[in-house]
Amino acid sequence: MDTLTHARTEVDPITFEVIRHRLLSITDEQAATLAAVSGSVLVNEATDFNTGLYRAHGEVVTMGRTVTFHAASLSLMVKHIIEDCEQSPGINEGDMFIVNHPHKGALHCPDIGILAPIFVDGVRIGWTGGCAHQLDVGGMVPGSFASMARDIRQEGMLIPPVKIVDRGELRSDVLNMITGMSRLPININLDLKGLMAANNVGVKRVLETIAKYGVDTVLAVMDGMMDLSETKMRARLRSLPDGVFRSQAFLDHDGVTNTIYKIHVELRKQGDEIVFDYSGSDDEAPGFVNATRTGLLAGVYAGILPIIAYDLPWNDGLFRPLKVEAREGSIVSCRFPAPCSQGPLGAMWLVEVTTTEAISKLMATHPEFIAEAQSAPASGPDLFHIHGKNQYGEPATAPILEVMLSGGGAYTHRDGINVSGQRNITAGRAPNVEATELKLPVLYMYRRIITDSAGPGRNNGGRAAGAAFVLHDVHEVESLVACHGYESPTSRGMFGGYPSGCNHRRFVKNSNVRALLAAGVFPDTMDAIKGDDVVFNAKPPEFAFEHDDVYECNPTAGGGWGDPILREAERVAADVRERAISPEVAQRIFCVALDKDGNVDAAATEQARKAERKMRLGWPADKTLPAPLKADAKAETIALVGDVARVAKIGGAYFVCNCGCAIAPASENWKSYARSMPASPIDLGPRVRLHEDLEVARYACPHCATLLDVEVKRPTEAPLFDVELDSAPRGAARSAA
Repeated sequence: MDTLTHARTEVDPITFEVIRHRLLSITDEQAATLAAVSGSVLVNEATDFNTGLYRAHGEVVTMGRTVTFHAASLSLMVKHIIEDCEQSPGINEGDMFIVNHPHKGALHCPDIGILAPIFVDGVRIGWTGGCAHQLDVGGMVPGSFASMARDIRQEGMLIPPVKIVDRGELRSDVLNMITGMSRLPININLDLKGLMAANNVGVKRVLETIAKYGVDTVLAVMDGMMDLSETKMRARLRSLPDGVFRSQAFLDHDGVTNTIYKIHVELRKQGDEIVFDYSGSDDEAPGFVNATRTGLLAGVYAGILPIIAYDLPWNDGLFRPLKVEAREGSIVSCRFPAPCSQGPLGAMWLVEVTTTEAISKLMATHPEFIAEAQSAPASGPDLFHIHGKNQYGEPATAPILEVMLSGGGAYTHRDGINVSGQRNITAGRAPNVEATELKLPVLYMYRRIITDSAGPGRNNGGRAAGAAFVLHDVHEVESLVACHGYESPTSRGMFGGYPSGCNHRRFVKNSNVRALLAAGVFPDTMDAIKGDDVVFNAKPPEFAFEHDDVYECNPTAGGGWGDPILREAERVAADVRERAISPEVAQRIFCVALDKDGNVDAAATEQARKAERKMRLGWPADKTLPAPLKADAKAETIALVGDVARVAKIGGAYFVCNCGCAIAPASENWKSYARSMPASPIDLGPRVRLHEDLEVARYACPHCATLLDVEVKRPTEAPLFDVELDSAPRGAARSAA
């Protein structure tokens, strides 16, 4: 029996806060318990897990600030457990249920969740649960990222909701069946025991809290926490202008062919409600990059939480004003049995990135909230997975976690954070070099922050760090690499900022590294490495990593913010001195001239920037206004468009650059009136590649030549109408997209 009803008890503010913080501390204690029991590198180093408390039907009460993707995942698992197991085998006090099915709440097969109901006097009042990524859940390849899969059933075991603990008794038959399907049964056994221990802590602590304060009081706080978040979220939405905000990104290579897939969102904001419509995304892929409906929700939630809910309690109340739409059978909401083992690192990751960009464009319309808007963070890790024996002769199947060393997106008021880590793993941290070398048969050649990795802008994106490896005390392991953003700049800039560099890797077979080591030379760069360079696509088949080979990986970084030629020349010179950017990028993209000592040549810089503006003013424009229009200081501002433009009333509503000149009617796509020109990869930086089916278009003000947007798109597509504000009263007609 369960119920959501309880006596609506009034709780005084002090008691409310005491209980609220106690519930949050329970979630933290669950996480600590999981980490202590598990011992997994993914739990303890990558923090690739989450824990939380839920109400009786799965509503999120608290969530750990680890992998924010799991906010949607665990909640949906509860709903599927109730749907599948309520009647048979039943949900009883002391039970626990295990799930990893991507169409039953998991993000992909390696993410296993275990959840436990919480009963008081025979009534189910809530749930506690945790989910952790597993090193191997079977399937056709070690690690269960099945790049060659054509069917989800090839990727690993599929566990719909199954009772693993029955009224307090562990079902050893179920546990043995699950661990028996993994190549690393000891590891998965410890992770599952850790999740069960975390649930035991959660149930015990919640019941202790109820024993102290009473069930009605505790449930009133739980529901009040969600109501409070909903109230604050709706108030924030009402303070922002109504309109439509669009974003898109392109995923390259599906594991089968090097096809480009568009992930497209239309954010529609009206009053205190908001819709994320992904119906414009491409159809599902035949390869393993798809996201399920769970993944779509996870990407949206992870995208919005740090931006619009930066100071609000993270729980289910934040999601009540939201609606998420998509076509079933699309790459962001695939049908069974489409493969999806790389979905969290593929389509789902780009859902987060596009959601981040769309919600940032909304936040950037308001002077109070623009500081929370963010350019795209690192938009997809390059998986580097090894399988074989380690230096002790033990089985070793694990990812190398250098993908955690990525950069954050830039802001209106500052550069992005260098080596910020993955945005959706808010408590993530990079593993120590020594810890990786202790557990896996690799030796680091270097780990360092990468020059020219970040997106240039008036404020630069955060830089990423990379590393290079050789094998240590073994002769061969099997390796798998897979990424997107290899030939598609997916970490886009904002308001004229450039995208970051793409994912880079280099693999040298039969190298001279052993000869260098034998000669007493430790090669801490790739410059001295000679051998046979292997050219990879974004998602090649498994390959042998052998004794004399060298592997280098450099992840994506954060996108820039604002026109790069507006960055102060002295800051650019400092960037060069710090090796954040190369002298070539300083000259080509920032138009800063440096003398032989690295100091700014002010006269040459001014000349170079004037020449850049003159060149931009020579770019073509599809349309022009019938007559020039200027917005004076008295012109009413309807909304900001970042820190580069605004929509203002000059008779009618117009898109107005900061220079004061109107560019286009607000009802039309301003990009049609801008000066525009495609950019070559070299125009964007030395670490950018561009797929043959993509182009990067730059859009500049036709009056002052300030760069206003740098867009990645298909060459055959019209420019994206990315900010379409309601200039009429709410409810009036608005032009079509």
